[in-house]
This record gives sequence, structure tokens and C-alpha cells, in this order.
Amino acid sequence: MFTKKTQVEIDAMTPEDAQKYFEQKEAFEKSEAAKATKEAIEKALEPLTKANVDLSEQLATLKEKSTKSVETPFDTLKSEIEENKETLKAIAQKVSGSEITLKALTNRAAIVGNAQATELSDVGQLATRKLSLYDVFPKVQLGESNNNGTVRYYDWDSATTVRAAAARAEGATFPESTAKFATYSLPLEKIGDTLPVTEEFFEDEAMFASELNLFLDTNVSLEMDRQLANGTGASNEIKGLYASIDAYVPAGAAITDPNIYDLAVKVIEDIVTTGGSKYMPNVLIARRSVINAMKLKKDSQNNYMLPPFVSQNGMNIDGLTVIESNICPANTLVIGDSRFGKIYEKGGIVLSKGEVNAQFVEDAMTLKARKRMLFLIRNADKGGFRKVTDIAAALAILDDAISV
Repeated sequence: MFTKKTQVEIDAMTPEDAQKYFEQKEAFEKSEAAKATKEAIEKALEPLTKANVDLSEQLATLKEKSTKSVETPFDTLKSEIEENKETLKAIAQKVSGSEITLKALTNRAAIVGNAQATELSDVGQLATRKLSLYDVFPKVQLGESNNNGTVRYYDWDSATTVRAAAARAEGATFPESTAKFATYSLPLEKIGDTLPVTEEFFEDEAMFASELNLFLDTNVSLEMDRQLANGTGASNEIKGLYASIDAYVPAGAAITDPNIYDLAVKVIEDIVTTGGSKYMPNVLIARRSVINAMKLKKDSQNNYMLPPFVSQNGMNIDGLTVIESNICPANTLVIGDSRFGKIYEKGGIVLSKGEVNAQFVEDAMTLKARKRMLFLIRNADKGGFRKVTDIAAALAILDDAISV
């Protein structure tokens, strides 16, 4: 008695047992196929046999009625059927001049251990967020010099500097201004990542090995982008954009149903009112959800709102280029003059490899990526930027009566 086995059971067999199994399977399938063929032939011949019986009965009846001994057309037909019976059987079987032998069906499972496939020659890449902040600000390259890994700079001290010029009467004493300067410094910070790899990986898996440097480079770039936006300046982090600038303080402006376009215009106003001789705000930096909230704003008739000071695609607002940065906090935005934020760096992302600890005897190595940089908005230039830390709250205030 033949019993079919699963593919798992077949894979667990020895080659000899597997061969015997497939021989038994083939014999069984041949037997079943033969039975099926016989039944099919008998079924196909049933109409012909019945027609032959009916025709014989008709011929007998006609013979009884006939008084002549002459052979009728029905007699001729009967004799022809009898003579060509085998040929008619072949026609019923839809074959002619040959005998059918049905073989067992061979499928892919019959190839034990088949590992053939069409193999693609590249590696699928993981998606990451769009990197943008590094490209927004000017870059300054620091040379290999005695700089102690530090950038030092001097600003007017706005807290203690006094501009005292005033109208004076004849003979009156002139007012006295106060000029004060302050010294500031920021250290270069380091961002890095490593990946231990065996020598055999490089020797035997060239396609995958070539991806590792790109992987580390991307890792460092992602962290660099995060710190440029949100770095605190503590624990060896870069002091990022949000930590370097002051918050916008909204005031009532009696704007009916204010939107983010309106908010952008009011932030520009806040910057240029006191610093317009120096600053020309040119960027609005926010995550995609904030940008979409601007674009999808509709009026009471469900028409999209596009103010006259906004470009057709909504990506330029009163001279501000809208920059998407999805690492920025939700419900916030930054507006400012990008000329006054600078990235100081030593070269690009440096990729290297070496051996640490016992890797030499283990035939392994470590890949390393590193970047040294800092982000600087001078204390004197904070006025060229504003951050809105709660867009919803700011819009609610803009709807209020004008502050006096």
C-alpha cells in the first residue's frame, strides 16, 4: 500500500530511501492513471455502443418488412461499422495508430535540494528621513592648526552696551554711551559610529561589504542632522538651531482666522522691526506636517487659501523659502536669515578601519565613521532668528485684539 509523504518527510529521507519512494510513487501513479484511462475509454464508447445497438435493431426490423433479398443501405452501413469498429474506437479515444502510455507527473519537488533562482545583483536600501539642515547654512572649513578644537569669537555685549545719544541744549553735558564686548567660545564636537566585521566577510561577500561604508556614512549624517536641529550643547552634543535662538513672543494682532502664512509674516515683522538693517529673513524651517497644515488650509467655502504673498506651490512665503526638516519638533517652526548661522567643520565624514582589542588574532576589524563640527549662531546674531515653539497657541493669540 503506497502512502504519500509531505515534502518535509521527503527532505528528511536518505538519498536511497527517497529514490525508492519516488519509484513507488511513479508505479502507483501509473496504476491510477491506467484505471482512469480505462474508465475514460469505456465512457467514451458508451454512445457509440448504444448507437450500434439501435442501428442493429432498426436493420432487423427493416429486414423483416422487406420482401426482397437485395441488400439495403442499412445492411451496407452495418457491415461497414463492423469492419471499421477498431478505427472508430481509436477515433473515440482521439488517437490514431498508436497506443497511449501515461507517465507519473514530474514536478519541481522531484529535484531534491533544488536551490536555483534568479538572483538580483543589488541590495535593497532602507528609507531614511530627508536630510536638509546641513545644506541650509554656510560651511567654514577649519584647517589642521593649533586651535585646541575650539572656535572663539567676540561680540558686542547687548546686555551692558548702552546707546545714549540724545538731543542736548547749548552748554549741556553730552550723554555717555557704554561700549562693552564679550568673549564666547564653542568646542568642535565629534559624531561617530563603528561596525565590527570579519576579514572573511570582505573576502567572500563583496556585494554586501561595499554597502557597509555607506551604512556608516548615513548613520553619522542622520545624527548630524538631528543635532543641527535639536542638539543641546551638553554631553558632547552640538548646540543646535533650536537651542541657539530666542522664541517668538506673539501678541494680539486682531487677524481674523489666522493661519500659518499669517504667523510667518508676523515673525518676519518681529525680526526686521529691530534688526532690519542687518537681517533679511529668507528661510522657514519646519517638518512636513506643519507645511501641509499651511497648504491644506481652506476657507468657509472649502476653497484652498493661497495669499497673494505666497508662491503657487506654497513653498515661498513673503520671501521665505520653505525648508522641510522632519527632525524638527512637531507644532514648531523656525524663521531666520540663514547667512548668520554657520557650520564650522574639519573635512567631511571620515571613514577608516582598524583593529581593536583581540581583533588581530580573531581575524576581524572595525569600520569607523567620524565627523567633527559645530554649529554657530553668534550671540550678536540671535536677533536674526525666531523659533515658534507652539504654533497652535501663537495662532490663537494672533486672533486676539491688537496689543497696545
